[in-house]
Amino acid sequence: SARKPRTIQSFTVHRELAPAVRSAFRCPQWMLARALLLSPLVAGTQRLLSTAMILPQMAPPRRALFLDCDDTLYHNDFRTAELLTLSIGSYCVKHLGISVEKSFQLYKEHGTCLKGLEAEGIPHDAAHFLDQVHMVDLDFGEDAHLREILGRLDHSAHEVRVFTASVASHAQRCLERLGVHDLLVTPERTIIDVHSVGMRSKHHAQAFSIAQAIAQQPEPSGCTLVDDNWTNIRAAKAAGWRTVLCGSVSRYGEAASELKEADWVISSIHELEAILPEFFVAPPGPAAQ
Repeated sequence: SARKPRTIQSFTVHRELAPAVRSAFRCPQWMLARALLLSPLVAGTQRLLSTAMILPQMAPPRRALFLDCDDTLYHNDFRTAELLTLSIGSYCVKHLGISVEKSFQLYKEHGTCLKGLEAEGIPHDAAHFLDQVHMVDLDFGEDAHLREILGRLDHSAHEVRVFTASVASHAQRCLERLGVHDLLVTPERTIIDVHSVGMRSKHHAQAFSIAQAIAQQPEPSGCTLVDDNWTNIRAAKAAGWRTVLCGSVSRYGEAASELKEADWVISSIHELEAILPEFFVAPPGPAAQ
């Protein structure tokens, strides 16, 4: 005849297993789960259900989310990027004696013009360069929808950092203009900028290993980059990170479907929560509403 189940400590086992289960509560839970899995008396669906109920609810691993600033947290058809390009070109002509075309070539080949100046041995004052070229007008304003989304980030469970190839002062101006600075930056959770990664651009693997260390994330696979720049996405993927391309079309008119290194593609930062819900606080259940 069929044996009647007996409930002990909120899960169900066969009567013959009850004494063993009671004593097993003095043992590590994984040992109890293993014993049940190997027992011939626990089979099929009941085996799976019993084991699932015994195993503790493990907290998800702590991950790190890195948000690019320019053309990612905001998008204005690359107008700010164009102003920065003009500012850099003007600086190079005035202070370094190189052409606008050369300055843009350095940017495309090395990730930033500054990195290109360094790589090609062109004399320059890095601090003065960075201070001057980022003083451009910002033609975007507060984004209430973005603030609502970023307000749901779960900072207690995961590390979230702004990771920019520019300087922190420029990123801070952008975040303040968007009305989200207080949601992303604290004295303990600072902006990771070009200074933070040893003047490297996001074209270089070491920039990602340094950012990973700053976020105290032990595994590259625990890091996710959200960025609009295709070369940055490729470099992050090569470093073992997960990647989110922000923007359905690149600055140069390329369709996002062509970028194979992107794990996800979103047309706007407003879609971030839909593809990476693990970084956000779950909405309250029906009972809590």
